[in-house]
Amino acid sequence: MVMVDRKKLEALLQWMFQSIGKNLEALVVVDREGLVIASLLKDGINEEIIGGMAALVEPVLKRISSEFKSGNFGTGSFDTEKNRLIFCEAGPDSILVLVANALASLDRLFPYAYLCAEKITRIFDGRSVSPVIPDFSHESKKLQGSKDISQILIDEGSFVLKTVLCGEGGVGKTTLVTQFIQSSFEEDYKSTIGVSIMKKAIKFEQWNTEVRFTIFDLAGQQQFVRVRQTYFKGAKAGFLIYDVTRKETFDKIENWYNEAKQDESDIMMILVANKIDLVNERKVTEEEGKALAEKLKIPYLETSALNKDIVDEAFKTLAFLFIRENKHMKALT
Repeated sequence: MVMVDRKKLEALLQWMFQSIGKNLEALVVVDREGLVIASLLKDGINEEIIGGMAALVEPVLKRISSEFKSGNFGTGSFDTEKNRLIFCEAGPDSILVLVANALASLDRLFPYAYLCAEKITRIFDGRSVSPVIPDFSHESKKLQGSKDISQILIDEGSFVLKTVLCGEGGVGKTTLVTQFIQSSFEEDYKSTIGVSIMKKAIKFEQWNTEVRFTIFDLAGQQQFVRVRQTYFKGAKAGFLIYDVTRKETFDKIENWYNEAKQDESDIMMILVANKIDLVNERKVTEEEGKALAEKLKIPYLETSALNKDIVDEAFKTLAFLFIRENKHMKALT
């Protein structure tokens, strides 16, 4: 049996139920033999049945994946008359099983399953994990369920993602990207002059896919507005970052959003509440951040440059949101 911090795992499963809503019937984490490690279920759902189903499906997915030399089966789905199931590999030792009603959207379940499985992997590794799951409700490409066991796949290859970091001066844009790129945190802040450009790749081994970030750290000061307009061109994604200890930086987020959308109407953005480690100095609540994200119809995340795992999660989430448009399904026969 896999050893795990059950309090963290239970908190994560609770948040998943809260995020997905009424269509979710059960969340179960099982080991490779189908033994239940943790679960959260609605009344009337039998976790032993779910564990048995996972044990039955996992060898099939693993065998097919081996034939395609993909290494891991990643994520798969299976529909019954009453339920829709998603199986998502969570590290080398466990599988996350989502059980929803038959009418639930597979498009909406897929991103939640992936990110939750990533977080479970970090819990097993003893790393820091935020239980917060962003809203993935805005999908454009639809997946159709199947009563055959199917893999959810992402097109293989390398994708380039021009990304802009937006926000007022001093909100922590530079320290966040430095933590992501160089795994270091600089306590002495130096104001960005115009723009700083950095690069890093994230690999999704389960899909043999790589996202290569080209990150433009834009200066927040007013005198750099004209410079920023140049670098918004061609950007496909971006973070809208504010400092939770400075309400004025939160109040300027919509200006940044409108500035980005003016130059790139299709840019994909995530709202980021930074410096959450400064609990006693916090001026902008989580509820206020979520309300703004809902208004702008974008995901919401909380970060701290002091915690590399949370910072990495923010960038990996952005990369995943980008490549998910290239997803498709393959029946396992």
